[in-house]
Amino acid sequence: MMTTHLLVPRRSAGPVASFGWSDFDRLFDSLWSGAGLPARAAAASAYAPRIDFTETDTEIRVAAELPGLEERDIAVSLEDGVLTIRGERNAAKNEGDAKELRHVETFHGKYLRSLRLPSEVDPDGVKAVYRNGILTVTLPKPPEAQPQVHTVPVTAS
Repeated sequence: MMTTHLLVPRRSAGPVASFGWSDFDRLFDSLWSGAGLPARAAAASAYAPRIDFTETDTEIRVAAELPGLEERDIAVSLEDGVLTIRGERNAAKNEGDAKELRHVETFHGKYLRSLRLPSEVDPDGVKAVYRNGILTVTLPKPPEAQPQVHTVPVTAS
């Protein structure tokens, strides 16, 4: 018969220190803050949708990831050159025979993302389309904000 104490590592008689993931998070946050970079958001309730931002001569386009929402859950506003996307995602509901949720990682609650736009936009031409979990906001630039290219004729002297 094999003895189990050979298979199980022994612990010291003193208290065992616990070092969890939150300790690692605090360690890296302190390192980043010393480098002049912003620290990670402290709580999951401070959700800000991830975005892609593109700009051409004629428009600005912002695409935000908002999976699992309906159009009625999303509000888009433009005020003083700041685009704001906000809304709320309700908590997951139990479906089927499950009596309670055992593990939840999905976000629920209010979300907010504001962006200062780098140039003027035409507020009357702004369009927002939500499809397949992506909100795309198109902000056209007014003609006076678009770069003017003037062709200069070249002559021989």
